[in-house]
Amino acid sequence: MAQIGYKMEIKTPIQCSAVKFYEVYSKQAYLLTTISPCNVKKIELVDGNSSWEDKVGSRKLVHFDEAGLEYFKDEVIEIHPQAMKTTYKVLEGNMLLSCYDSFQATLEVTEGTAKWTVEFTKKNELCPDPDYYLHRLDSVNKDINAYLLPIN
Repeated sequence: MAQIGYKMEIKTPIQCSAVKFYEVYSKQAYLLTTISPCNVKKIELVDGNSSWEDKVGSRKLVHFDEAGLEYFKDEVIEIHPQAMKTTYKVLEGNMLLSCYDSFQATLEVTEGTAKWTVEFTKKNELCPDPDYYLHRLDSVNKDINAYLLPIN
C-alpha cells in the first residue's frame, strides 16, 4: 500500500518584531518554558549539542507534559536565516511513533505572520491529522508574540 504525504499549515498573526520572534525559536528556545509554560514543560539540548543556536543537525527534546509522556525530539534539517525560515524533522516521540511514519515542521516568520507548515505521512488511514499539534504551535506563537510586544 502506497503511503500518502500530507501538508497542513497554520498562520498566527503577530504584532511583535519578526526578527525577535524568529530569534526565540532559532537562538533562545530555552525561553519557551517561561514564555509558554502551558505548552512547553521542559526543553533540553540532546545528542551532544551545547548551543541553543539552531544549526543544521542540532537537536532538542521538547516535553509537553510534566510526566514526560508527551514529547518529541527534533533535528534542524534546513535553515534560511535571511528568510527567517527553519525546517525541523521529528526523530522520535509519541506522535511520531503512534500515528506518523514521518513528520517535519517548517517555521517561516514575516512581518505580521508566523507560519508553521507540517508535512507528514500517516501510518494508516485511521490516524488523525495533526490538528492538535498545529493548535499547540499556534498557542506557543501567540504566547511568544505577547511576551515580545513590550520589547518592541
